[in-house]
Amino acid sequence: MKNLFFVLTLFITCSSLSIAQDWINYKSEELAFIAEFPETPKKSVQEVQTSVGLIDMHMVMSTPVNDDNGVYSVIKSDYPKSFFDNATEESNSKVLDGAVQGAVNNVNGKLLYSNKITFNGFPGRESKIEITGAYLYLNSYLVNNQMYINQVICYADNDNNASIKRFFDSFDIIKVKE
Repeated sequence: MKNLFFVLTLFITCSSLSIAQDWINYKSEELAFIAEFPETPKKSVQEVQTSVGLIDMHMVMSTPVNDDNGVYSVIKSDYPKSFFDNATEESNSKVLDGAVQGAVNNVNGKLLYSNKITFNGFPGRESKIEITGAYLYLNSYLVNNQMYINQVICYADNDNNASIKRFFDSFDIIKVKE
C-alpha cells in the first residue's frame, strides 16, 4: 500500500511539473511578433498621450497563477513615421530613455539599471526597476517608428528566475506582408 501511495504521489508531482513547463507559442501578425507565454495571453489596446500626441498602445499580457512571476507582457506602439524622419542615434536614445523613465514613473519605482542593447540591429534598453515587493524587468526596442516593450514583473523572493530569461529569449519580431 505504501508503494502504491508513493507511485501515485510521484506521478501527480511529475505530471504537475510537466504541465507547469508547457508554455504557449503566441504569434500576432497584426503586431508583428512572436513570444512564449506561460498561459494564453489577453490582448487589449489603450490610447496614451505621448510627446508626439495620442498613440495606441497594444498590450498582450499574461497574469499566470502559481508562477514565479506575476505578469508577462509585450507592448507595441506605432509612432508617427514623420517623428523619425531625421532620427539619429542620439534622438533614438532619448526615445528609449524616455520609455524607461516613463515606466519608472508609472510604477513609482526605483531604476536599478538601464543598459544599452541591440536587438536584430535595432537600438534598445534592458532595464530593471524595483517596485514594492517585486521587480519589473523591461526590454524596450525601437524598430524604425515602432516601440516594442517586453516586461516581466517578478516577485521579490523569486528574483532573476529562469522564466524571465525564457520569456525574453522567446520574443522575436516577424515580417508580415503589408
